[in-house]
Amino acid sequence: MKPLYNVLIAEDDPFIRKVLRQTLKDDFSVITKENGIEAVSWLEEGNPVDIVLSDIQMPHMDGKDLLRTLRASPSFQRLPIIILSTFSDSATRISCLNMGADDYIVKPFNPLEVKTKIATVLRRIEATNPKLSLGHS
Repeated sequence: MKPLYNVLIAEDDPFIRKVLRQTLKDDFSVITKENGIEAVSWLEEGNPVDIVLSDIQMPHMDGKDLLRTLRASPSFQRLPIIILSTFSDSATRISCLNMGADDYIVKPFNPLEVKTKIATVLRRIEATNPKLSLGHS
């Protein structure tokens, strides 16, 4: 059996964390953190992660800062990141994508769409680099 992909969710809203965990748990190993600082700390501890879902508006370190931090890190610059946000304007979406986000999902969202987008991003990465072991060390 193929190992589950590891999904790290940085989201301060406990309801959204719960909905995502419930939706993703059968297909992914799900780790949740309440903000960007907790997410970066968890990553720096060497925990395996294949993809990150991050809210934009969080206390302590928001999603844009998390995105900047990961893209500036040699260890995490290629880690796929999907942004979740209540901001539906094109300028914010374009800004996040230009900063290196792999996708952008507007809240409220259909949890099954999030699940499908995660699978799509991971499938695309595996197709372009089949030897890449994203977070499976």
